[in-house]
Amino acid sequence: MFVSRNFLGRLAVRPVQRARLLVVVLLGIATATASADSPGLPDRAGAARVTVPGAGVTLGGYLYLPTQHSRAVPAVLLLHAAGGSALTLDESARLLAERGYAALALSLRGATGSDGSPGCGVAEAADAVEALRWLARQSGIDPSRLGVLGFGEGGQAALLAAARMQTLKAVVAIAPITEPEGLKYATVSPALRKRLSQECASADAAGISPMAQAAEISAPVLLIHGLADRQVPPSQSEMLYNRLQALNKTVELREMPDAGSELATDEADEQAWYWVATFLGRHQLRAAATRTADQQERVNRFTERGWNLPLSRDLKSIRAVGKVKKQAVSMTQNPHVSGRMDEVRDLWFDGLYMQVLIPGRKKDFLLQELEISNSRYKVLYGLRIGAQRHAVEDLLGPADVLGTDYLEYMNALGVGTARFYVKDDRIAKIDWEYRSD
Repeated sequence: MFVSRNFLGRLAVRPVQRARLLVVVLLGIATATASADSPGLPDRAGAARVTVPGAGVTLGGYLYLPTQHSRAVPAVLLLHAAGGSALTLDESARLLAERGYAALALSLRGATGSDGSPGCGVAEAADAVEALRWLARQSGIDPSRLGVLGFGEGGQAALLAAARMQTLKAVVAIAPITEPEGLKYATVSPALRKRLSQECASADAAGISPMAQAAEISAPVLLIHGLADRQVPPSQSEMLYNRLQALNKTVELREMPDAGSELATDEADEQAWYWVATFLGRHQLRAAATRTADQQERVNRFTERGWNLPLSRDLKSIRAVGKVKKQAVSMTQNPHVSGRMDEVRDLWFDGLYMQVLIPGRKKDFLLQELEISNSRYKVLYGLRIGAQRHAVEDLLGPADVLGTDYLEYMNALGVGTARFYVKDDRIAKIDWEYRSD
């Protein structure tokens, strides 16, 4: 199971800029409780500590809301892996809140802050359903846009909950247990094998198996798994993916070649977060649905290539942009080819920054990020530096993510994002980010 401390902790190639954890301002949460209500869970800055009714137990957790929201927001329930708690979900929840979601980080039964004893999946799934119903009743939450994100055993509970709750909009399962009967022979973890073989021996085999419940899952599903995971082998996700596909369900499978039960690198961390953010945005964010067809077309064009620069895939084309004032070169592990290193170049011009990835040190490059902060550079639709903020919203429609000082738009096909930084109601900087996977 993925248990990296920084998992989902990065969105951008330059984590200092994008992965900062915003202090989340909680508005309209009348159910935030005092410290004694969630024994064992300490206070967390920017999060409301809450108690949530489960299926016959009381669960503790933290509730986070976006820094700014003028309407009801989508919400995601986060479920941890074995040995974790709501505390281990803190960074993931904050990143979701930064992107416009309410996030409920929940301690499963028996974990820190929650009553009861760990079950084998059925009880946790029932708790998750109750927690989602509780979340839907909270002020400022849009009950029609609920999702769930689970890690390991939490992924198992998320999938089982989705089989019981047909109104979910999205389910993300990271290294989930999907077929416990087979896993007890395949895992290299003695503790997991003992739990499945002994403690869960009397459990209903079909009741604790997402594979057996696959036909009941109606929400789109994203499965992420490390190919080097030996505790919960990737076959657990692969089997469910094939089963859901055979049932004509909406499902995606993303596998990471060198990732095991932990995400060992920042690159793997960033890659997984991008998949999660793109998937949830596609199925839960409403901004795209409220734009006109013309606005959405402009968003797609702008996020793909909203800048007007003489760039092609050839490295030589960078020279035509202007004089490079500063350059930094580093190497990064290719996320798809084990042992292959790719070159990353950070380039600074006058009022422009660019990061490019050079796969296998070849002459072609992939643009990772481009940032403009000078009005000398032309931008599509006249949205150059200094233009008024309302011009952005008039042309592109409502932003997918509304931050304290920025508006962010996401490409409908997941190609990338464009973020407008605003100062005194005028565009101060525009930042495009792209994926090269």
